[in-house]
Amino acid sequence: MSRILLAYLATWQPFDLTALPAEKLTHLCYAFAKVVDGQVVVQKSGDPTLSDEAYCQQLCAQLQQLKLRNPQLKILISVGGWSADGFSDAALTPESRELFSQSVLQFIQRYQFDGVDLDWEYPSNDMASIKARPEDKQNFTLMLASIRQHLDAQSEREQRASQDLYLLTIAAGAGQYYLDGVELPQVAAQCDFINLMTYDFYNGWATNAGHHANLYTAAHDPDADSADRAVRLYLANGVSADKIVLGCPFYGRSLRGVAAPGLGAAGTPKSNGTYSYQQIATELLPSGRYIRHWDAAAQVPWLYSGDEFISYEDAESIALKGQYVQQHGLAGAMFWEYTEDQSNTLLNALWENIQS
Repeated sequence: MSRILLAYLATWQPFDLTALPAEKLTHLCYAFAKVVDGQVVVQKSGDPTLSDEAYCQQLCAQLQQLKLRNPQLKILISVGGWSADGFSDAALTPESRELFSQSVLQFIQRYQFDGVDLDWEYPSNDMASIKARPEDKQNFTLMLASIRQHLDAQSEREQRASQDLYLLTIAAGAGQYYLDGVELPQVAAQCDFINLMTYDFYNGWATNAGHHANLYTAAHDPDADSADRAVRLYLANGVSADKIVLGCPFYGRSLRGVAAPGLGAAGTPKSNGTYSYQQIATELLPSGRYIRHWDAAAQVPWLYSGDEFISYEDAESIALKGQYVQQHGLAGAMFWEYTEDQSNTLLNALWENIQS
């Protein structure tokens, strides 16, 4: 089985596409486009010298060059992201769904994408301070069905081969809160696969030190989320293993004011921070101030400085996630996001361990 390895690319960050090992990826998601007045439009430019449109055109041309190294690579536009609004209104009526679906197709064709990845965080839920309605639950399904119809019709018009059909994927929350707001079996039926965001379990407003991307439940917090728990939740709710893409973070989450022993202890509220894996590997660990610990139950590392706690992934924990994907017959793995480890340490470890 050829497994998915999908990279998100935060296009507002500096990056070097020539160093990206395109031959090891199956999919790449350009993050993000946004929803304005019910239609998909380009996100703000990552280059202040270029207009949004010019930047998007230039970057998309560069992304297409990656296919010279890997002709099988699929490049998708990811629409939305945390606090991105506009979805609830776009999904509200048959007319708004039709407008949105047409704009998706037009965007894909204009910039030569192979499909679309919807990152609505989250239907029926306003935790990201976006508009939410109870009817989002049904409307999300109807929105996906409308997009699916348009993409399939276009694939047929272009007489695309089965391996080249336009793709529809979503980024999905990893807990019951997400399932409460969507019709999961119907949603899964419309998608080619689901990018399961199995990270941020301890997030930017956590007040205790905990793992943000643990593979299994930590002994100190047996009721907490884990990647394995999220996968089992999706399987129990009608999603087949071959549609689940396991998410991995290429960044760490920190909390200050954490007393000994570190893991599980209370910290200073609102002192949360983030570090890229690159910062952790090249600055924090070499400084000698941070001690690496390993949680054998959760199968993830953490750092502790005596005051600051950092939950993160390294090559050891990422490898275990790749092995989990293989052992449980999942579709593959994805990560957020490429610019946070341009050494490719984590990407390589993941790639080496998801192969069958």
